[in-house]
Amino acid sequence: MDLTHIHAHLTRLFNSGGHDHAGNRIVWWQDRDGEFSEELDKLSLESCHEDGVTPLRLGDESTLALKVRMLLEQPKARFLIYERGAPPDPAHDMLLDIRKWAAPFAADKSTLILRELSLVDELSLKSHVSDRARFFASRERMDKLIRFIAPGDGAYQIDLKIMAVLARAPQPQLSQILRILLAELDPQNLAADGKTLVEFQRYGVEQAFWDFIAQEFRYADDGPNLRNLLLRLFATDFARHATGRVPASLMHLVLPNGGGSNAVVFMDAWRDSSSYQRSYDTLSAVIADDLRIKSQLSGFALADLEMVHSFLDVEKRLASLLVREVLDASETVNAARITDIARSRQNAYWANAEKPSTEDAPRAALNSVYDAIIHAGAFLALKGEIGVHLRSNTAAETWKLYTERLYRFDQLYRLFGEAADVTEGQNWDILKDLRGHIEDVYGNWYLAELGHLWTSQVESELLPAWRLPGVTNQYDFFACEVQPVLDADPGRRVVVIISDAFRYEAAQELFAAMRGTDRYQATMEGMLGVLPSYTALGMASLLPHAKLAYSPDGSVQVDGKSSSSLEARKKLLEPVEGIAVKASDLMEMKKEDGKAFFKPYRVIYVYHDQIDLTADKGNEEKTFIAVRTTIDEISALVRRAFTFNCNRAIVTADHGFLFQSAPPGDSHKNAIQTRPDGAVIAKKRYLIGTSLGDNAGAISGDIAATTKASTDMGFWVPKGINRFHFVGGSRFVHGGAMPQEVCVPLLRVNYARGEGRGREKTRVTKVGLAALFHSTRITTSRHRFTITQTEAASDRVQPVMARIALYDGDQQISNAEVIAFDSTAKDMNLWKKDVWLTLANQSFDPHRKYQLIVRDTDDQLDLFPPHSVTISLAFENDF
Repeated sequence: MDLTHIHAHLTRLFNSGGHDHAGNRIVWWQDRDGEFSEELDKLSLESCHEDGVTPLRLGDESTLALKVRMLLEQPKARFLIYERGAPPDPAHDMLLDIRKWAAPFAADKSTLILRELSLVDELSLKSHVSDRARFFASRERMDKLIRFIAPGDGAYQIDLKIMAVLARAPQPQLSQILRILLAELDPQNLAADGKTLVEFQRYGVEQAFWDFIAQEFRYADDGPNLRNLLLRLFATDFARHATGRVPASLMHLVLPNGGGSNAVVFMDAWRDSSSYQRSYDTLSAVIADDLRIKSQLSGFALADLEMVHSFLDVEKRLASLLVREVLDASETVNAARITDIARSRQNAYWANAEKPSTEDAPRAALNSVYDAIIHAGAFLALKGEIGVHLRSNTAAETWKLYTERLYRFDQLYRLFGEAADVTEGQNWDILKDLRGHIEDVYGNWYLAELGHLWTSQVESELLPAWRLPGVTNQYDFFACEVQPVLDADPGRRVVVIISDAFRYEAAQELFAAMRGTDRYQATMEGMLGVLPSYTALGMASLLPHAKLAYSPDGSVQVDGKSSSSLEARKKLLEPVEGIAVKASDLMEMKKEDGKAFFKPYRVIYVYHDQIDLTADKGNEEKTFIAVRTTIDEISALVRRAFTFNCNRAIVTADHGFLFQSAPPGDSHKNAIQTRPDGAVIAKKRYLIGTSLGDNAGAISGDIAATTKASTDMGFWVPKGINRFHFVGGSRFVHGGAMPQEVCVPLLRVNYARGEGRGREKTRVTKVGLAALFHSTRITTSRHRFTITQTEAASDRVQPVMARIALYDGDQQISNAEVIAFDSTAKDMNLWKKDVWLTLANQSFDPHRKYQLIVRDTDDQLDLFPPHSVTISLAFENDF
């Protein structure tokens, strides 16, 4: 400590703290070791006070003379009395009276440090500070410590704040310091101390650190170390959340009650810390091996592990048990319960897609495992609802059944496969048996049943007229869907987005998303597509036209003109003030460029090709990915169109498709031994030509009837899901008469501008929540709260993700749980969720009000006002 700081301290003493706050007249400097005897003369004491200060050395003149001078000769002058060595015996001290009322001052390093820390009244801490002299030798460390120090800090707080400085922690909190120390551990050698713990040893606070740990977690060990602490923290976290019998090999490591509660809160906060999740992932893997967790889990049932988040092995075990439950129950599976468990795990730690995936925590893949389980459960539950056989009396009934319910089999099959493909990319076999079962049900039951039923109704009812009551035919699309909009309002502009092979079930997923989008109004139905269901014919039928026809080579003519290219379609749209554009070109337009492009036209046809381009061109294994990309891109196209001064969009397709992950077998092949002489086009799912006659394995008809075209062309399409041949890809096909191919989506989307009634009808809100209290008094360290939705989730009322914890002011005093409230059930009893919170082990005032806070994880807003609770723990919680 240099003379500058001594001068500053003396100046404060002479100018404040004395009689009437006018400053002290006499300051007594006791220098026991004589450290500053030679420095006294170097002090500029005259500047310590406006009236000047006179230094007096005891021993330079008689005691009596000094006393007379200070009390009689100069009664108002200010003096600094410097005494070297220890004070004399009070019985022989002639200056005792002055010594008693003079302001004491010491300039030993410990005292000066305390003064600089503004702990001048805490001189009892001198020896504590002296023991840590090595830490205080650095000006940089001192300055950092000063920012943490608060008036009244004692030895405990000083040591904690010294540790925070050494650990570079943002706050002097033991939990933050411990997380930093754990993050520094070498996973290959947990016994080796990290750099910060070495710093604790160097600067004399290591024992204080372990004392804090013992107090916080009740961790006792003759030779405490971080590895042993980790073993106990993880074992305690596991045991506190698992139900059922915890193995003795883990129980002996569990921390005592009070410490166990703090361990639960610490581990939860560690997992919740984005800065330290990577260290948690790595260390949990090491500790799981040390504790042999994988082998310990065989005795636990699914319900025993639902609240455990300690280890990746637990997550894998729980997912495996959930798969087994779906398989064992099959069509009687409780899909709602399966979804609830899976969603809760996806919102938790190891399967949370919002958190980064690492080698130690493959979160994206685990999230996909649960997605697959959810979709499989819903798929099998739907089969249970439908029954053994698909039944309907007419083609119209089957169409209605498909567009309202059966399409979900195709959608859930695709969603399951999409998720399962991600999982299999990890070389995991967890979904192998489930995938085999879903494939069997989808192909050998659903498609087989639907194919048999629909084929018979197509042949007996739909052909040759190819019409269904109340259903728009694809070839009437422009006349029935676009022209009436243009006629109703001369200023109206319509965007028509046509996506190749965008089938009905995928459009239904997009429809659900559109209805959950603010300002969007959407309706959805199916059109009866042309037959055969292939691109050239489907695209032509969607254009404005008076007549469709075929050339001898099989090409489709629209009002006598070609329609196969974008330029040809532009010409066909000119009479209706229309234009054609590629989706990619539209997406590249800036806002002002797009408005200028749209301005001259009333009809804009946007052509999108992702599914057919991918799956029908040699990459059929990427079908699910192509559908996902298509849904995302069409959603973006609609948004972009609405920014270009358009408020009406129609999304449709040329045809749908059939797809199975498993390759078809020989039983699905309707081989044509001899190609008919009149055949012009021959594909896997259709054959077109003249004078084709009949084939026992095919549905045959006239294109003039199924497309209202002027042609003598006929067609063959295989019955059910069969193929004429397997040349090239055989899993992705279209062209036939199955509902998946000919049920073409008709998705209408309006955009409500402004703030009027239309805007209000499209407003999207989140599910409301409320707490159901049996009592507002907490008497145990682990307490259950019940939170309920106040309304069901729907298209316009979106689910909410809530973070739930107890607080004392701004200080969190429990672990936090993240729960999804997403029930769409009509039964209000299914809206409730139980949340278990564990209190930190600390003293709680039974007369004080604490708060239960439920907060939206998206925007951090409270989902309802904080609920006040009291905490009055029974004494047994202390043991």
